Amino acid sequence: MPLKGRRDQKYCADQCRNQFNNRNYAKKLAPQRQINRILLQNQQILAKFYLIEKRRKILAPDLKAKGYHFDFHTHHKQAKNGQLYFFCYDFGYLRLSDNQLLLVHNAC
Repeated sequence: MPLKGRRDQKYCADQCRNQFNNRNYAKKLAPQRQINRILLQNQQILAKFYLIEKRRKILAPDLKAKGYHFDFHTHHKQAKNGQLYFFCYDFGYLRLSDNQLLLVHNAC
């Protein structure tokens, strides 16, 4: 089908151009979306234990059983005493021992 319009035209219509770009960006952004899903899931798991179940200390296997991914966090903070807190957005934890964690909420 010959294109009508400008000589350097690449697409037959705006709809075709948009469709091509949407597919292209979806492929590029897929890994980022997957990471964001994991981070949000981690935050929701921490929030559930902290806010709903009112548990401050928890065992790491309990978090892992709920689907928590320890490799993913948004940031970390180091306390003055050198302890390292890992956060998923506003909820985080401090590792007290190999299995025991202290949950914290950093409300801004």
